[in-house]
Amino acid sequence: MDKLSENEAFELGNQFRDAAIALGDWRFKNRAGLSKVQWDELDEREITLLNTASSIYTSAVSFVLAESKVPVARLQSNVESAKSAIQHIASFKQVLDLASALVLLAGAISSGNVASIPAGIVALEDAAEAIIRPDGPV
Repeated sequence: MDKLSENEAFELGNQFRDAAIALGDWRFKNRAGLSKVQWDELDEREITLLNTASSIYTSAVSFVLAESKVPVARLQSNVESAKSAIQHIASFKQVLDLASALVLLAGAISSGNVASIPAGIVALEDAAEAIIRPDGPV
């Protein structure tokens, strides 16, 4: 069974950390249009994502990827797509959906919950796709 190598775990953690920072940058850039509740909700998701990224550094090394049937490259690609999608966010719902999907996937990875990883990937793909193509597939 393939395990996430130390370098792969470190890189995956970095990608989630970078996504959290990008969400925070979006939150600050759009602060004038956010209510206190919205600001706090995004802040909570950002902090959760940062903490989960930290957890991935230490716990994902022992995570068995073969059980989830998800290659590391797909995980990394989805997080990169999410980071790119942040540049195209047009509404609070989009940023909240994307942040929630990132937290779901990062949590599944850091907890080793292989059954939740595919759902997290689909949620992240759907959220990024809704931002990039808000009117549906072209």
